[in-house]
Amino acid sequence: MNEYMELTAERSLEIIAEQIAQSRKTVSKHVGQALFVSGLYTMGMAVVVAIINIIAGSNGFNPLGHLLWFLLPVVIWLAIRNIHKEEVPVSLVGRLVGKTWWTFAFFALGVFLFGNIWNIVMGHICPPDRYRVAYISISSVIVLLMSMATSITGHILKSRWLVWFGIIAGLLVGVGDSIGVFVMLIDYFSSPLTVGYWYSVRPCPTIFFFALIGLTLPGWMLIKQK
Repeated sequence: MNEYMELTAERSLEIIAEQIAQSRKTVSKHVGQALFVSGLYTMGMAVVVAIINIIAGSNGFNPLGHLLWFLLPVVIWLAIRNIHKEEVPVSLVGRLVGKTWWTFAFFALGVFLFGNIWNIVMGHICPPDRYRVAYISISSVIVLLMSMATSITGHILKSRWLVWFGIIAGLLVGVGDSIGVFVMLIDYFSSPLTVGYWYSVRPCPTIFFFALIGLTLPGWMLIKQK
């Protein structure tokens, strides 16, 4: 009797382990599709915003292209919703991944709104030299938050390379932008006539390269893995 109960308990644990593994595999595929689509749309938006800002700046207008960033979450949500027409079974793995990215979304939205309000206010009350110190690099903070979400997702899915993609993308792109690498490149390579154009597209290269390294490539690898 005891041996039968032990075998039953062992089989129950095996079934639970198999269900978790299958759930992780299913969620990994959907997460891969979401990351891949998000990366492609983000890269495309970065290119469009940069082109619009350069054209607007060359004609004496403000860089209005940045307003398109407000549309990006809606476009990505609609695209992912169109791809994921099948209902994903509710599971612990799926809930953890979902809560991770919902948490990122709330923090990213808060940083975006507060950062823009702060920069606008500081731009009106501070002289240029102090404004450069008080300025909040919104793209750097959001990139770091997104890289953390990517790495946490990798831990949940037990995907070591996804963890490292998030870490590497965050360090190379987020930290590099936050310490002013792109600004230094602008000051070094641009001329007085073109420096204004480059500053108007400043967040776009940061977001483009992070979307490539931190979203598109890991998403493609998740889709391709068996």
